[in-house]
Amino acid sequence: MTADEFFDWIERQSEPHELVDGMPVRMMAGARQSHSVATTNIVVALAPSAKTKGCRTTSSDTAVRTGQFGVRYPDVVVDCGPPDPSGKEAARPTVVVEVSSPGTLAIDLTDKIDEYQAHDDIQVIMLVEPDVTSVKVYQRDVHGLWTIEKYDDLEQSVDLPEINSSIRLWDIYETLEPQLHVVEEPESKPKP
Repeated sequence: MTADEFFDWIERQSEPHELVDGMPVRMMAGARQSHSVATTNIVVALAPSAKTKGCRTTSSDTAVRTGQFGVRYPDVVVDCGPPDPSGKEAARPTVVVEVSSPGTLAIDLTDKIDEYQAHDDIQVIMLVEPDVTSVKVYQRDVHGLWTIEKYDDLEQSVDLPEINSSIRLWDIYETLEPQLHVVEEPESKPKP
């Protein structure tokens, strides 16, 4: 089905779905508390600055069309397009955030990143792990190329000039107790 057909179809569904390669795929329901808290913290932190640019910050009920046969529902969307109170999708999604869940990390890191990077309006993609201090940020530069930066210290901030904002990792993880992101060194084998 096309994205337009999907928007008509989804109105009659009782469970949330995304459209992937023309096929409706049921979304996970009942996120863990750490996922919900991180999502809310991000919305609260980004919304005031985004408003100064005329943008709206919403959570997972705002659709992002990822092509003729794709529709995703990021955990957070900053939409800088014209307001449309009856709209079903972001007019100009500028920032999208995916807060990973145990069953979604592989898809978030592969398929969704590719789809979001192909969207002309998206300038920033953030991937947040709610249980570990780890935020990966993809930003499109003035030449249309993507840079990737990883943040793993609660004292760090992510600059988001696209929406006149920045967000501290502390704000993302406030009231959560994430584990520190530790890279384990491979064990050295004893020499014979």
